[in-house]
Amino acid sequence: MKGIMKTLLIDVDGTLIDSFPGIRASFLSALDDLGINHPDEEFVSSIAGPPMEQTMMRLGLSADQAAAGLRLYLGHYGEDGWDNSAPFDGMTEFLAWAKQAGFQLVTATSKGEEFARKTLERYAMLDYFDFLAAAEEDGPRRTKEKVIRYALDNLPHPATTDEMLLIGDRIHDIDGAREFGIPAVLVEWGYGTPSEHRQAHHMVDTPDELKEYVHDWSEA
Repeated sequence: MKGIMKTLLIDVDGTLIDSFPGIRASFLSALDDLGINHPDEEFVSSIAGPPMEQTMMRLGLSADQAAAGLRLYLGHYGEDGWDNSAPFDGMTEFLAWAKQAGFQLVTATSKGEEFARKTLERYAMLDYFDFLAAAEEDGPRRTKEKVIRYALDNLPHPATTDEMLLIGDRIHDIDGAREFGIPAVLVEWGYGTPSEHRQAHHMVDTPDELKEYVHDWSEA
């Protein structure tokens, strides 16, 4: 890396962790609590990644209803939804390689901070990270842009954005990184659609391909 500590901003849901089963169950339970009919599976398949209150508002809920839905969702997710997940094959090994290679590793996740920490701890990933940047369960830091801003303001080893790469799986990862001029590479195994993939700087199909891309990026 030519003597420069470069920084990887890494999404959690859909990138490191397959958390969709727990997100799906908690979302549908929250809708049941609100007395709202379930949307079709095409809609449900898109809920992992963006802030949940934005997803609720996509159903036509008011801001107040969406806030109530978020609280219900977090209640269900806190009970057992967060535990209904699994790491994607090869991503623990990717983190170990990146750490050994000298990258600064920082999360950039719209997942609530408590749940992000618990999930990464459960799968022995947390210790690879230099800083945990996540959304607030009850606070203004909810969007990907605000999470990235929080990460940039708290880097243990300050770096410029031209020394950063974001690794994610959805369009909001691309859009959030773009706000700061940071390139984004998307992983094929996540929750993004083909149209989202086409907007990324690059797509990778496997963790080994991700490793090759990150290595080449760091040497450029």
